[in-house]
Amino acid sequence: MQIPKPNHKRGKPKRSDRGKFPPSVRAQILERDQGICQQCFKDGEEIHHIIFKSRGGRGVFANGVTLCQSCHGKAHSSAAMTEYWITIFTDRYGSDFHKDEWDE
Repeated sequence: MQIPKPNHKRGKPKRSDRGKFPPSVRAQILERDQGICQQCFKDGEEIHHIIFKSRGGRGVFANGVTLCQSCHGKAHSSAAMTEYWITIFTDRYGSDFHKDEWDE
């Protein structure tokens, strides 16, 4: 007789999954930004993490901004642009804007 394996569910999602923007959150960000790049105001097609995933930024509504491909590349290579967006989103959503429900 074989004993069934217990079904232990994870208490919270893996860190790597918490950094991804779910489709519903992507849609909310695109709607908020009206599908327009918030840097140059051309058509925006990419969602950028204000606080990078590598720094603990989560895939939450308040941590995303719509950018075009060109501005998205610049955002990852320009410390000044990164700091600009962090300042904007801190003023808009508070200092914990990049956290999710499992962060303390």
